[in-house]
Amino acid sequence: MTSFEIAAAAGMDAVREHDLTNLAVHMRRLDETALLGIARAVSADRALAAGEARSADEVMHALGVVPRHRWIVRRWLRVLAEEGKLTAVGDGRYRNLVTGGDGEFTAFDGARRALGYPPELTGFFLECIARLPQLVRDEVSVQSILFPDGDFATALGTYSHNIISTCTNRVAAVLVRQILTASPSRRVLEVGAGIGGTTAGVVDELDAAGLSGVDYEFTDLSRFFLVPAAERFADRPWMRFGLFDINTEPDRREGSADLIIAANVLHNAHDVDVVLARLRGLLAPGGHLVIIESCREHYQVMTSMQFLMSGRAGEPRHEFTDFRAGTDRIFLTEHEWVDRLTAAGFGVGPVLPGAGGPLAPLAQHVFTARV
Repeated sequence: MTSFEIAAAAGMDAVREHDLTNLAVHMRRLDETALLGIARAVSADRALAAGEARSADEVMHALGVVPRHRWIVRRWLRVLAEEGKLTAVGDGRYRNLVTGGDGEFTAFDGARRALGYPPELTGFFLECIARLPQLVRDEVSVQSILFPDGDFATALGTYSHNIISTCTNRVAAVLVRQILTASPSRRVLEVGAGIGGTTAGVVDELDAAGLSGVDYEFTDLSRFFLVPAAERFADRPWMRFGLFDINTEPDRREGSADLIIAANVLHNAHDVDVVLARLRGLLAPGGHLVIIESCREHYQVMTSMQFLMSGRAGEPRHEFTDFRAGTDRIFLTEHEWVDRLTAAGFGVGPVLPGAGGPLAPLAQHVFTARV
């Protein structure tokens, strides 16, 4: 078996106890719940709810949307129109909002269980949906809902404790172990490490393999994650912790890493091509980049985690300057990631889990690229 086949098999073995049938149906139920919540939030503009034609600006004025979240509401309106719950008039205006019933809410928890998400995530998503009007007005922050009293349990449900994250984190861990086993130098840089959802599996895998000479730097944009990470991984003396912002010029020398891990962070790049070029510059010749990314827009994320992608409070959001400019899109498709990595000069390996498998409807993938 090739290294990719070994990693793919390990990922599927990690979720073997789950029923992987009908995952597309369960994901659709989560989307329908989010759509209902979005429609109800938008219906606070009573003119739109009454069937009057309204522009996006008029809707946002009625809802009291702060500048940094305007992109989210613009995206809501487009998605409602695409889903047939709102009529696009054709001149940038909308009418005939359909708010729906309560059936989607009752189906949510069963879909959540089928997808392996913990109970905390049900509460998080439903609280976000209930508080969408307050979220768009900055009367409450999604951080306060996601990290109540600094607790990471809900966030771990998003990034670790579910079917697709269990699989992709396991795939990434096995790939990292195989890459470092074959490498004479083992300098690892993890960017956007956050709560360490991917990190934990990777360092456990390296420990189990008994690899020596590993220099692992755990980094994130915010110090909020660094102190808990330093405590959590205190028994790994070969780990270091520091700040790293993918959207600024790195303060590290070129060729200073043999492997870079980027799990669920690169979609935040203001310009994907610029960021990939920076990461490529940090890699030594023959170095590897391992990426985990969601490759479709999940509506439940649009009502929750996407608020983390707005600008800072009181500031407008930083606009994308790559091919996503002016679209309010965030996530790249699988093919777009392969194209951008190739354009950046990487050799790209097979995408895991592959298309056509039982996990394909969840649309989260591991990409491996080499300088």
